[in-house]
Amino acid sequence: MSLKKRQPRPRVPKICAHWQPGRRLCYNLCRLMTRLATLILVIALLAPAAAQAEEHVLRKAPVDKDGRFFNPWLGEEGRSFYDFLRWKFSDNPYSEQKKVKPVFPVKTPDFKALERQKGDWFVWLGHSTVLMRTGGLVIMTDPVLWDVNFLVKRATPFPVRPEELPKVDVVLISHGHYDHLDTKSIKFLKERHNPYFVAGPGYWGYFKSLGVSKYVSLNWSEEYSFGGVKITSLPVQHWSKRTFSDGNKMLWCSFLVESGGKRYYWAGDTGYFGGFKEIGGKYGPMDVFFGPVGAFEPRWFMKENHMDPEEALKAASDLKAKVFVPIHWGTFDLSDEPLDLPVKRLKEVYKKDSGVVLKFVEHGGSFTQ
Repeated sequence: MSLKKRQPRPRVPKICAHWQPGRRLCYNLCRLMTRLATLILVIALLAPAAAQAEEHVLRKAPVDKDGRFFNPWLGEEGRSFYDFLRWKFSDNPYSEQKKVKPVFPVKTPDFKALERQKGDWFVWLGHSTVLMRTGGLVIMTDPVLWDVNFLVKRATPFPVRPEELPKVDVVLISHGHYDHLDTKSIKFLKERHNPYFVAGPGYWGYFKSLGVSKYVSLNWSEEYSFGGVKITSLPVQHWSKRTFSDGNKMLWCSFLVESGGKRYYWAGDTGYFGGFKEIGGKYGPMDVFFGPVGAFEPRWFMKENHMDPEEALKAASDLKAKVFVPIHWGTFDLSDEPLDLPVKRLKEVYKKDSGVVLKFVEHGGSFTQ
């Protein structure tokens, strides 16, 4: 004869022991309450870790096993060559509008008059090229002084003969794409002004091949001072490529320029991402934010890497910017939308009570702080 092993009765609080029909119900309730308490404890323990994860933007850029940089917050990123072909062979809803080429006014900057001005001055020279004087230094960003190549030509001319530029002391490079890192312009500035070139890691081989020795490599959150002018490299959401084999071997950056208590933030080229809030929280408020607004259509292809006007205004708010100067529009035709659409849309969606002053600067236009 086999004896069936007796199963232990569930343990229940004594207060429920007298109620025989409810013993199982009480046991299930107790078990549920225990699991809820455990879940609450786990959430409480993980909350600081989650908060810390949100702040992972302000650190050095990570590198994968192949030595390529990547945006850690983005997950699966980038567009394939197939996506590129899909975009190029798809219909453009703006095709009729783009048959009419807009003409933008171009000013010739008067550098002698600017030098007589008190305070800092700024000149937008088209696309992502900004010239600024602060702390006694003249800084130029992403210099593209001519056409990019025989395919990508300037729709709006460079506002001044390159030979008439004032002496450039420092050049900031956001990333390696040809419309931002132009070899002819780098050679010209090196031979004429011999400035310091500041970029992310991965550019030394490129600059060395051009005879440049004054190269400062700054990873995200690293800084370098030229006298009283401090330059900090900060993250953006983008990518970099110049050849078939060097994808993301050069880091993409934005730069914060601080001098005399003023903060000027130049974003270079980027999609919208949550890191702007972290940057604004740590380094803001920004006295001037130079933010890209063009080359945003079609959104399914461009969204990760280029902000549209609405996103750029949101970034300005995140950065606690006092003044927002839109750049990266009206110079090179790189996407589906008409060249004048970024400005039109900005004017439509901008709200004067947003706390941010929207300042349009013409090609070659200038202003002081």
